[in-house]
Amino acid sequence: MPHQNSPLRDRIRHGSPVHSAAIRLFAAVCLASSLLACTPSLYSVNLQYEPSAILIPAADKGQKMIITVALFNDARPGGEDLQIGKVTTAAGGLYTVLPGNLKPGAAVSAIVKDILVKSGYRVSVAVPAWNLKEDAVRKDWGRILVGGNIEALEIACQSDVPIISYRSHVKLNFAFADVRTGRIFYRVTTESHNTLEHVYFTESLLGQQISSALSEAAEKAFEGDTLKEKIREVMRETP
Repeated sequence: MPHQNSPLRDRIRHGSPVHSAAIRLFAAVCLASSLLACTPSLYSVNLQYEPSAILIPAADKGQKMIITVALFNDARPGGEDLQIGKVTTAAGGLYTVLPGNLKPGAAVSAIVKDILVKSGYRVSVAVPAWNLKEDAVRKDWGRILVGGNIEALEIACQSDVPIISYRSHVKLNFAFADVRTGRIFYRVTTESHNTLEHVYFTESLLGQQISSALSEAAEKAFEGDTLKEKIREVMRETP
């Protein structure tokens, strides 16, 4: 009696959809495994000034005073470990994001300097350490001193296919002091959130998103006329 092939055996022998699907699944698993094997354990991003749409008043014409920007203090819980974010994947991977060019405090100070220069102010090249206490203000720190604390600086990226989600959060505290008297004449807290959904994941996008949120939070300290008027008052009181 001749042997009869089963329908399933015929489908596999002739390249049926069941067979093709199995091959594709196996290939996908191999590809995912190779990608995971090549994925770094951490990502490094540059923190830099990314101007936003916020309008910042220009310095008064003929402004002669020098503004010194102090090194911002990293007051985040666990901020000393430099971590500024994390990337998670659908497969359960968790990767650390670190600043590549500057530590967080130095990066914030550099961005604040860029904002002031762009607005027409004269800015000292010095970046002294300041604990935000009035009795710690030194007389050789220009005319106006700007410093502050970093309360939050983080980016969270969920790397799923087909959509990659980027979410950034920054919170800064600012203090402005009259160097001649040592008095802090203005304090302000600013905050910024940034969200992006994209089809690609890159370190460059990580850097752009956290830098945009950081720059916006810094710019908010200078928007409007409040700070400009307070600086004018200080210059009139102690010229």
